[in-house]
Amino acid sequence: MSHITLFYLCSISTVLFSQVSSLQEDYYWREYTGSIPGDAVVGGKDINGHDIHMGQAYIRNHGLIVVQIYPGVKEVHAAIAGIKTVSTYVKILCGPQENFYWLPANATDLHLSLLDKHAVIGGHNDGYGQINIGRIKHEGETKIGKINSWAVGGAYFYFNNKGKEGVNVKSYEILIYRNADIDVRIKSN
Repeated sequence: MSHITLFYLCSISTVLFSQVSSLQEDYYWREYTGSIPGDAVVGGKDINGHDIHMGQAYIRNHGLIVVQIYPGVKEVHAAIAGIKTVSTYVKILCGPQENFYWLPANATDLHLSLLDKHAVIGGHNDGYGQINIGRIKHEGETKIGKINSWAVGGAYFYFNNKGKEGVNVKSYEILIYRNADIDVRIKSN
């Protein structure tokens, strides 16, 4: 079996596993084609007061990266090694809006803030680890982006800032899923 075939099989398995496991949490990622599904989770408002949504885009050699989705716009911009623009392999976060909330957090002690909480996984940085979904208020609108949650003590937020990568943002909000049926605590025997 060639290395390329093995890579694609592993990638498909990872995506399928993450989608199947997210079904337990009652949220899921739908293919984004430019139209906003009725069950898409709203992440905030743009400068004109219109809803924006959370998405994820596959960026070759970088991973599955959190992106901001504007209604009716198929193209998204991922903040990873600068800004990467894509219009294929994009998904949008869907589920019951009332089960999500935003928790204020910061890069230094993010992991302590998440004890007993279920942070929504937004994707992964190849070679590093999982990323979560974050947001900030910037110049009158909400900006959705990625939190490098794999970096303990340095879990910074990155976003698309007018075509440039907004980097090393220390204070932000992280998307949390509220579900009484999920117990994320470690229990001793």
